[in-house]
Amino acid sequence: MNKIYLFYILILNSIIVASTNVNYELNYSRIKPGEKLYYTAQWGFLTIGSGSTIVDNKLYKIGNTVCYKIDVQGRTNGLAKLFYVRDKWTAYVDSSNILTHKSSRSIREGRYAMDEMVDFDHENKKATVKVFDKTKKIFQLKKIYDTPENIRDIVGGFMMVRMIELDKLKKGSVFSINGFYEDEGYKIDVIYDGLETIRVNNKQLKCHKMKPIVPKNAVFDGHNSIEVWLSNDAKQNIVRIKAKMFVGSVIVDLNSN
Repeated sequence: MNKIYLFYILILNSIIVASTNVNYELNYSRIKPGEKLYYTAQWGFLTIGSGSTIVDNKLYKIGNTVCYKIDVQGRTNGLAKLFYVRDKWTAYVDSSNILTHKSSRSIREGRYAMDEMVDFDHENKKATVKVFDKTKKIFQLKKIYDTPENIRDIVGGFMMVRMIELDKLKKGSVFSINGFYEDEGYKIDVIYDGLETIRVNNKQLKCHKMKPIVPKNAVFDGHNSIEVWLSNDAKQNIVRIKAKMFVGSVIVDLNSN
């Protein structure tokens, strides 16, 4: 069960996969204020967790930039509540290009608690990270990091992947994902695997399929152990994530579409 708990943390991060550097055609109109998406994670017949992404109804200004405010939450439930998780990520992303200008995360996992804020300076390619000091009851500077151009946090990245015009891609196309998360940058290659019809919540859905190339680790079973499906419609919502683990497969499904 410890591995199931670890996977659940990782799979929440997969739902909100990071930003992409592909040069394909993008459609920024897919984000709509008020959008709410809810997910459930299953391990066999057991429900082990749930998650959500919510776009605020209002627009916000960070400096001179008009931004969407997006909240992502994840929690364990059912049998997995033995391993307590209540995590929340918030990002303010530019409404014109989905670049993250400010983000925060509140992590509650077992006895571990952490609150963090990040300010992104795109002009100078810097990310200023502050962490909440429980003793002083204030956010204190942790470090200022150098970042690549057009960086996004993990929430902005989730939205950015949905902006790609997947209908224009050929099966077998490979693109890279870059992002800033937990004080470092990273890169993952993703294979576009064409269209596939799957059954989700008793509905047959035609979806775009992707396969992130996951580095070797102690949780996932094999090089192509994660598969992701996005709806083949105007929204391109992530409707399913399936991961093969050494202790069995875990499936995360969108509750409704």
